[in-house]
Amino acid sequence: MSFSSLLGQDKTAQRLRAMIESGRVPPALIFHGPPGVGKFLAALEFAKALNCSHTEHRETRPAPPPPDPDDLFAAAAPPPPPGPELPPLKVHADKSDSCGVCLSCRQATSGAHPDIRVIDTETQAAFLKEEETSNLKIEIMREMTRWTQQKSMLSPWKVFIVRDAEAMLGNAQNAILKTLEEPPPGTTVIMTISRKTALLSTILSRSCIIDFAPLPKAALKAILEAQGTDPAQAAALAALGVGSLEKAGEAAAFLKRISALRPGDPARAFKFASGLPRDSHKARDEVKTLLDLVLAKTRLAWRGAEGPAKARYTALLRRTLDLRRMADRNVSYMLLLETALLESERAGVKLEDLVRPD
Repeated sequence: MSFSSLLGQDKTAQRLRAMIESGRVPPALIFHGPPGVGKFLAALEFAKALNCSHTEHRETRPAPPPPDPDDLFAAAAPPPPPGPELPPLKVHADKSDSCGVCLSCRQATSGAHPDIRVIDTETQAAFLKEEETSNLKIEIMREMTRWTQQKSMLSPWKVFIVRDAEAMLGNAQNAILKTLEEPPPGTTVIMTISRKTALLSTILSRSCIIDFAPLPKAALKAILEAQGTDPAQAAALAALGVGSLEKAGEAAAFLKRISALRPGDPARAFKFASGLPRDSHKARDEVKTLLDLVLAKTRLAWRGAEGPAKARYTALLRRTLDLRRMADRNVSYMLLLETALLESERAGVKLEDLVRPD
């Protein structure tokens, strides 16, 4: 794995590689973009390339212990048998990318690199010995600050990746400010985020922001196929994913739920809405995705409509936009989705139309 694995983000990858090659790495980076476009993968590859030694690592056998000088009857150690002549170690010429074969790269790939740490809700649950939650607390950010003060163990750079940084509570964001204001040398903090407005302005002003664009359909299709998705379904999901691997995954789940419903069932909208996740954050994101699909399909139908049909689609667009705004409030997401699906069915946009590629 290297920056070549970051499909659909060529310009961003070039910027990151130039940063590594020049050696001018900011102490704080924000990888900003929609969910599912490769921000976290890019952070891992950046950390890996930054610490790459560019020289192949080769395991060596430990030498046998010398004979005990006090043992008069000890036999002399036989000379080691001549081994096969080994080829010279491979040296990676591209200093802006990882080689994948040095000790640092191999440990980073396995997730065991001592100088590359991922801070997320899973790490927090393990550290605090509690159930995983949806927020990052002040305790884990204080611990990260303590880790930044320690010396690196293997590589020249210590890299901390705060995954989904919008999950940081207010006091947790304040706790990370000390590290950003007085960064230890050879340390960089990467925060991946979908909404910049979720971070304090003091964090934004102290960070270098790297923007990630939605993935092109061809790149998204290639990623889905590499994950084992059938090419025909991959093409359909890439069209529905609006440039996001996460949205494509949601569309696949929608297809599965719709296929389990009986055509013509008057309760289809209610049964479909009952499949929303129990977690309120996940339910909200799923409802937003479905409302976006309703908007996209209604706009498409509106362009080719005339007369009463056009007026019907216009009303549905206005109503769906109102529901989309309500999704950012503390509401019943199941009721919101039921309302949207029922009104779109009445206007002529059926449930199965939402997951049918244009």
